[in-house]
Amino acid sequence: MKNKIYLDGNKTKYKGNLHLHTTWSDGSLPAEQVVVAFKEKGYHFICLSDHEIYTRTDEFNTADFITIPGMERGGLNPIPDKDPGYHFGVLDDPTVEPERERFGHLQSFPTPIPWEGEHSPQLLIDEMRSHGNLVVFNHPEWHLTRFDDVVKYDRYFAIEIYNHATEWSTSSSYGAAYWDHALQNGKRVFGIAADDSHAHDRNWKIPEYGGGWVQVQSDTLTHAEIVKNLKMGHFYSSSGPEIYDLRVEDGQLTIECSPCKFIMFKAFPLRGPFIGNYENGEPMSLASMSIEEDMQYVRVECIDFEGNVAWSNPVFVADLLQGGE
Repeated sequence: MKNKIYLDGNKTKYKGNLHLHTTWSDGSLPAEQVVVAFKEKGYHFICLSDHEIYTRTDEFNTADFITIPGMERGGLNPIPDKDPGYHFGVLDDPTVEPERERFGHLQSFPTPIPWEGEHSPQLLIDEMRSHGNLVVFNHPEWHLTRFDDVVKYDRYFAIEIYNHATEWSTSSSYGAAYWDHALQNGKRVFGIAADDSHAHDRNWKIPEYGGGWVQVQSDTLTHAEIVKNLKMGHFYSSSGPEIYDLRVEDGQLTIECSPCKFIMFKAFPLRGPFIGNYENGEPMSLASMSIEEDMQYVRVECIDFEGNVAWSNPVFVADLLQGGE
């Protein structure tokens, strides 16, 4: 079995939010104020992902903060004027040569999108990709997405596994079950935590922004490098804890994290261990498990004493069995 480093504790990680809104759609603050709000919280990058409005905002970029071009594309409902429907995060991917022209700044898109049958979500995913974008399956729980949809549709790169605004407002924020369903059925997709924030009010005692994010391991803070490392899975998602290091050595998957109450290894089709210091209640920051060759994947959740979670991306066991080091 190969040794492999997935997250290196000695390498830089950049904090980012890939789903939020401004007054370009239904947010409460203009883009420049949203940028300031996230800078104040220590973020390194965001995507101004407004509804049906594509944004390119290089004017906000500095040496220690950048914006990723993108939008949220929705309005695709099988029953007119009704939810559930489909919303997709759309992120500009500068690492590919698009088949069609890239979208421009403040380019708008009409809704509703005509429903042409069960293949309609795939048509939308393919259209967004043809213009040089990555696609994220946004807030599946909130939108009452069917579990089969994450298997039926292809070519999206990630599922939104935590959406802070829907946790904050409707307690329907978690997409990890959809993620596992996709993974168990052979999809190689990553998990993303995000805000979907609209108000960005600094005075709220229970804020609806800054609650879900990704930490991307990258040598530099540039649009191309952040997206390249997102595509490679060199990141983790969080609503609180930090993951410092994740690696496989001699058949052992080991994770190092900030102090947590539990560390849970989610493996399939064999169950992984759920680890905690049950007798003394002491926090833990290091855990490992043996990988068995008939496992399909393993991912890790680190849960702190307030119930916040950090999610690693999957370790696909087949990748470790293709020769050795």
